[in-house]
Amino acid sequence: MAHGRILLLVVCSTIACSFATDVPSFIHVCKRNDPQIEECIKKSVEEIRPKLVTGVPEFNIPSLEPLLLKELVAAEGAGGLKVTCHNIKAFGASDFVIQKLRVDISTLRFAMDILLPHLYIEGTYEVDGRVLLLPIKGNGPLTGNFTDALGSVKVQGDLFKADDGTDHLHLSEFRMRIAIRQGSLKLENLFGGDATLGTVVNNAINNNFDAFIKELNPLIEKALSTAFMEIGNSIVKPYTYSQLFPES
Repeated sequence: MAHGRILLLVVCSTIACSFATDVPSFIHVCKRNDPQIEECIKKSVEEIRPKLVTGVPEFNIPSLEPLLLKELVAAEGAGGLKVTCHNIKAFGASDFVIQKLRVDISTLRFAMDILLPHLYIEGTYEVDGRVLLLPIKGNGPLTGNFTDALGSVKVQGDLFKADDGTDHLHLSEFRMRIAIRQGSLKLENLFGGDATLGTVVNNAINNNFDAFIKELNPLIEKALSTAFMEIGNSIVKPYTYSQLFPES
């Protein structure tokens, strides 16, 4: 009787495991030899988009609203400007639009041009240095609005063998370059809360937004690249390569 119960547990565990690795219906599977694979992948992205808004924890799909840029990011730009951002939350990342997609399935290389119509961010900052010849120093809350950000994305995938010998897809590289067309920033508590100096510097930043954002761009690109690669890997990890991209 004990052996029977053990056998039943093994069988049930095996069945549960197979169910857990089934590709859910909202992931649109694309065949490797599909001559229209770019359009197929774009369709797959559109079908999964609603899940990216809310997240589906049972399928390792996190919510993009907000997108948490959890890494501590810092840079030292021209003029000795040092910027550190903490606990940045980005809203609007799920509204991205794929404008162009290029796929080489034989090398697992993907390239795309995307549009982010609107991003709103909030978090905290530390800054020390000069902006447009103006000294700037402070720490506190940070908010920002970015409009019509254009992104160029390159992704490299690799295959690795799981313990059971099956091939799985892993994103080994995710590089995003982003150009922000319009935007505004507000840094609170500059110069220890001096309202007059804070207003002067914030106005200078926003009147010369293009020049200032060049200092922050590497931070934004690195944070978004890291976040999207982690999200992509969490989505594809449970499934075999043949499940995601069957041969026929």
